[in-house]
Amino acid sequence: MATKTFDLSDLYSEASIDTEIRVPKHAKYDFATAQPDPSSIPLKGLTDALASMLEKQGTDLAYYPDARGIPELRELIAGKLERDDGFKVSPDNIAVVNGSAEANFLVIKALINPGDTVIMEHYVYSGTLAQFRKVGADVVGTPMDDDSIIPEKLEALIERLTAEGRKPKVLYTIPEFQNPTGSTLPTERRKAILDICHRHHMALIEDECYTDLRYEGETQESFRSLDDSGIVTYVGSFSKILAPGLRLGYFVADDELLRRALSFRHTGTNHLTSLAVYEYLNREMYEHIDHINGLNRPKRDAALSSLGENFGGTGTTWTSPKGSLYLWVTFPEHVNATELMPIAFEAGVGFNSGASFAPNGDGDHCARICFGYETPEKVRDGIALLAEVMDREGSFKVSPGA
Repeated sequence: MATKTFDLSDLYSEASIDTEIRVPKHAKYDFATAQPDPSSIPLKGLTDALASMLEKQGTDLAYYPDARGIPELRELIAGKLERDDGFKVSPDNIAVVNGSAEANFLVIKALINPGDTVIMEHYVYSGTLAQFRKVGADVVGTPMDDDSIIPEKLEALIERLTAEGRKPKVLYTIPEFQNPTGSTLPTERRKAILDICHRHHMALIEDECYTDLRYEGETQESFRSLDDSGIVTYVGSFSKILAPGLRLGYFVADDELLRRALSFRHTGTNHLTSLAVYEYLNREMYEHIDHINGLNRPKRDAALSSLGENFGGTGTTWTSPKGSLYLWVTFPEHVNATELMPIAFEAGVGFNSGASFAPNGDGDHCARICFGYETPEKVRDGIALLAEVMDREGSFKVSPGA
């Protein structure tokens, strides 16, 4: 006897949304996601580290861990932050969570009410943009140049929004190797931005999940190292130096904000993963970072070289990041990269249109090209194929070698 289907349509919560379940699809040349080189994942090192920690502490898996994560990993993070980012923090003010995405979302939910105004970069990571919008924030992008946020224009924007009755509450920024542009915010601008945020009573979320991926130049002073008043919440990740699939990140906040952010969690961070990551990084962190940067630098160089060879003379420009896994391409205004995406994917090239990174609704003529996943040879060939597709579609006449 057939069972009648139960109709849930009038029982769903107002907050729930019927969204399509996304199954990742990868083009032959995959420039769509800021993924690391699969060969860079230290599989044996993680396996050995986990085995070692299970021998030492395996029976602790019988207990639910500290809501902030295992103490050893938080102590390691505190030491890394002091060495690399120039500030001291108690492990008690560090929470290890399921990736920097969860870290950002917990802090967002602790700070933002529906209708609150938030400022982000003019182009900004689409995942965090979606998180702010999910909680009902009014998100506005602030002007940028090759050095990221322009302090004077940020303050002018704050003053305009305040006069409109939309006083901003939070500034969210990725200061080191900004996603998607790859730009780095100079220290002097960071100091000016901190002064602006203090004057206008705005909290600042500093997302530094790419800061270890530097191939040249000097790391700038972090916002958190420049100001320990509590205005800055610092977010970090292990996804980019190990593997996104580990889902392990963290945030640093003062006592009350940390407690309020963690109030939105109902389960802890994976204890087993934390043990493996702690022991591996305790043994080999900086050697591994040097190794992956050595792998990624030639890919960045291949991307820049291929863009010059295949897009030179077309009116296209691109950034030249000193680190990260991506760069930002700006096509002539008449090119619609959003419409081009499925055509290029069908031809074998995956990338993301700039529209998905645009709080202000622009960006159709821009694209983020992620070079970290493919080999240098495939990076070069994939960008050449993208130029062929755009030439064939009439976006512009590309003259290789121009």
